[in-house]
Amino acid sequence: MAPDNVTECICHDREFIEIKEYANKNNVTSLDELQNQNYCSNSCGLCAPYVEIVLETGQTEFLPGEPFRKRR
Repeated sequence: MAPDNVTECICHDREFIEIKEYANKNNVTSLDELQNQNYCSNSCGLCAPYVEIVLETGQTEFLPGEPFRKRR
């Protein structure tokens, strides 16, 4: 892992790999579900685009800003 890569939800101190495992174990398929369960991405929200990709693709490590570049 490169030291500057984005790998976690900082507000909830949860790595994306943990979020992926939790989602798989609990049949969670959307960011809304994770937020409603107060699991991640409902404080500052900066990780929301990353978490959406985690749920869609399983990717758990990102270059800073990567989700924003993909949406262009």
